[in-house]
Amino acid sequence: MVSIVFKPIPVTPVVLFFIIYAPDMPLHQSDSIILKTYPLGEADRIVAFFSRDYGKLRGVANGARRMKNRFGASLEPLAHARIQFFERENRELVRIQSTELLDSPMKLFEDYDRAVCAAHLVELVDRFLPDHEPQDAAFRLVRMTVRALEQGCPIGFARCYFEVWMLRLSGVFPDLFLCSVCGRSIEIDDERFLAAGLQAVICSSCDHRNASGMLTEVVELAQTILRHPLNGHGGTSDRAIRTLHELNEYWIRRYSEQ
Repeated sequence: MVSIVFKPIPVTPVVLFFIIYAPDMPLHQSDSIILKTYPLGEADRIVAFFSRDYGKLRGVANGARRMKNRFGASLEPLAHARIQFFERENRELVRIQSTELLDSPMKLFEDYDRAVCAAHLVELVDRFLPDHEPQDAAFRLVRMTVRALEQGCPIGFARCYFEVWMLRLSGVFPDLFLCSVCGRSIEIDDERFLAAGLQAVICSSCDHRNASGMLTEVVELAQTILRHPLNGHGGTSDRAIRTLHELNEYWIRRYSEQ
């Protein structure tokens, strides 16, 4: 009888890594605009971003504060980036997996006054837009305004344009061409008044004793903004831009107080 002995062959341990996609944590991708970032711990950041497909979100970018990280300049304010992220139901923060920079806003921040205007845009987006609600018109408005500022559009006009449309999209900007009392249409050159509280317009035929008159050039500026894309200022006077901006600021404050 012959005995055969099998010697065990040494085996090198192998560790296998699996990426598990849990059903409750799907991977999403969307073109997005970075709004703000906040430090989280020693190496991470919380990123507030406005995605075209999923609305305004906040997420964690792991390792984003390290000198060498995979995000680069794609997390700078107003950067246009394609973001991949995991979202778990009932969790406030998503987990940012990767970003691809589509357009850098760095040129905008080379000029102090334009940088201040850019910060104003971010603040209005953050204030007016609700979380988790796609707003394609607002997304296109931000992109158009950033491009206009980069290409030299007058800051006051670009700021005023953005304010009017954010107020309009939020249902706050009053109808300047319809009398709130009698319902009559008001032509561009007709006299009109802002009712007490500045929330509605009154024509000259209705009782306007406690109302404030509106400059025709301000109405013309508002009409230009609502009818045309942002590609210049069309010779609008500084007084009209300044006056409309002051009205916008009032309506923005009223909206914030609601």
